[in-house]
Amino acid sequence: MLSRNHDQIIQEGLAFIDEEFEEGVSQALASLTEMGKGYLSERKELEAEQTITSIKEIGKAAALQRMENAAVNAIRSLDKILECSMKQNMENTTVKVLLSFGTIGKTAAEQQLETVARLAASMLGKSGNTAALMNREKETIAVTIGLGEIGKAAARTRFPDVSENAAICVSCLGDTGKLAAQKTLEEAAIGAEIMLEEMAAAAMEENLQSATGSIAASIEEIGKSAEEEEMENAVFQAASALQTIMSSAGNRYLNDASIAAKIALETFNELDLINNEESIKKIEEIREMMRSLWVDSK
Repeated sequence: MLSRNHDQIIQEGLAFIDEEFEEGVSQALASLTEMGKGYLSERKELEAEQTITSIKEIGKAAALQRMENAAVNAIRSLDKILECSMKQNMENTTVKVLLSFGTIGKTAAEQQLETVARLAASMLGKSGNTAALMNREKETIAVTIGLGEIGKAAARTRFPDVSENAAICVSCLGDTGKLAAQKTLEEAAIGAEIMLEEMAAAAMEENLQSATGSIAASIEEIGKSAEEEEMENAVFQAASALQTIMSSAGNRYLNDASIAAKIALETFNELDLINNEESIKKIEEIREMMRSLWVDSK
C-alpha cells in the first residue's frame, strides 16, 4: 500500500505546477524518485509502478503548462528509476517507465517544447539499444512505441524548430529496429517498422517529403537485417510498409518520397505482398498488442 505521504506529495506537485512554482515541483519529484527507488529495492513492484505513474502525471502536467525545467526533471527522475528497475530485472516496471517517457515526450512535442521532447526521445533511443542487446523484447517494443508516439506528434507540429525531433525519432527507431532484427527479436523489429509506417503517414499529412524519404530508408534497413536472419514476418512488414508509403506519397504528389520508397521496395520485390495471410495476421496481433500497451500506459 502507498503511504498517505505519497498521495500528499503528488497533490502538492500538481498544485505547484498550477502555481508555476518550479522549486516545489522539483522537491516533489525528488521525493517521489527516492520513494520509487525504495520500493524497487524492496521489490514492491505495484507501489513502484504507482510512483512512476505519479511522476509521469507531474511531467505531463508540467509540459502542458509549458514548464520546461519541471518536465525535464520528471524525465530525469524516471531515468533514475529506470536504472534501478533494469538492475532488478523488473520487466513490467521498466516497460512502464519507458512508456512514461513516451507520454511526456509526446505531450512536450505537441506543446512545442523541443528540449523536453528531444530528451525523452534520446532516453528512449539509448534504452532501446540496451534492451535489444540484452534480448529484452518487451522493453524494446515499449521503446518503439514511445519513439513512434513522440515522432508522430513532432511531425504534426508544422514548426520547423521542432521537426528535428521527428528526425531523431526516425533515427532512433531505425537503430533500435535494426538491432532488434540482428538479435532475432522479430516482434520488436516489426514494432519499429509499424511505428515508422505510422510516422510516415503523419509526415505525409504535413507534406514532409524529406522526413518520409528518411523513414523509407530506415524501414529498408530493418527489413534487410530481418531478411539476413530469415525473419519472414518482419521482412513482409517492411515491404508492405514501403508499398503503402510509395502509393500514399504518389497520391499526394510527393514524388521524391514516393521514388525513395519505390527504390527501397525493390530490395524486397520478390515477396508476395498480397496473399501472405499468416504474416498479416501476426503483424496485426503485434499492432494490437502495442496499441493496448500504449492505451494502458496513459
